[in-house]
Amino acid sequence: MIINSNNLTKLLIASTIIGLQSCCQSGQNTPTIQKLTITGSSTVAPLVGEIAKRFEAENSEVRIDVQTGGSSRGIADVESAVADIGMVSRALKEEEKGKLYGFVIAKDGIGIIVHSSNPVKEINDEQVVAIYQGQIDNWKEVGGKDAPITVVNKAEGRSTLELFLKYFQLKNSQIKAKVVIGDNQQGIKTP
Repeated sequence: MIINSNNLTKLLIASTIIGLQSCCQSGQNTPTIQKLTITGSSTVAPLVGEIAKRFEAENSEVRIDVQTGGSSRGIADVESAVADIGMVSRALKEEEKGKLYGFVIAKDGIGIIVHSSNPVKEINDEQVVAIYQGQIDNWKEVGGKDAPITVVNKAEGRSTLELFLKYFQLKNSQIKAKVVIGDNQQGIKTP
């Protein structure tokens, strides 16, 4: 999670005010609805969405809008004050430090997935690179069934893509993807 350094104090004050308002509004008929906008990483969004639902259930005067779009969107939206909080699934870059504050809420890993009906048991790093560069295009070449490989890649600006490229020492221009996705659920649903 990231937040603009100018908004950190504002957010802390706002959360205090929300608490005070809920205590002091007993005489009012219409409570003031506070809105918090959170945008960014689709990897972080399911966790934040669940937290938001639980928080809203206990705090009827608060609405939390959770939107995905990738870590780059989370950063850009916080920098331009479109969002109060950005979800980011990577460390802050040097040029982002000082302008933004990062708070680790969880750590996850990146995995290569294959449909459960495919008998592939193991793929090494060299084979992953060859698959993503289009040099291996059939599952039988890596111990699977005789079927074409559909390479699914993440869209530019996604932290998962940045980490994948860094780990495998690839450039995005080297990837021969048949499908480019933004959201993780799109990848899971791709045949």
